[in-house]
Amino acid sequence: MVRYECDFCHRLKEKNEAWIMGFAAENIGVTAARREVTILPKWDGARAVDYLAVHFCCDHCRQNYIAGIFGEEPGETEIVEEVAVIPQKRIVRQYPGATVETRVQRRKPARAKSKARRRKAA
Repeated sequence: MVRYECDFCHRLKEKNEAWIMGFAAENIGVTAARREVTILPKWDGARAVDYLAVHFCCDHCRQNYIAGIFGEEPGETEIVEEVAVIPQKRIVRQYPGATVETRVQRRKPARAKSKARRRKAA
């Protein structure tokens, strides 16, 4: 029997539970060391038992694990502002351990700005 454990919080994976999987490697040379983490787009049971495989129960654990490897602070939830040509709306996406809020605003056409400048100049 194979049991999968989150490499950050050490929670055990239950059957039919969606998890994040990747591969972590470190190459230490004479003059430099290189660390690399590759996250796969979906869970692959055959590759999950590989020696270099890493397993995460949620995106928050994945971020913290990678931040620990590369010596960075874990990322915080942030508000992302996008400019698009659609009415203003707010999109909130929930991820395990994180919430991302996106605000979309209508951008004024470039012509309106140039016309307003011409009026002021006249």
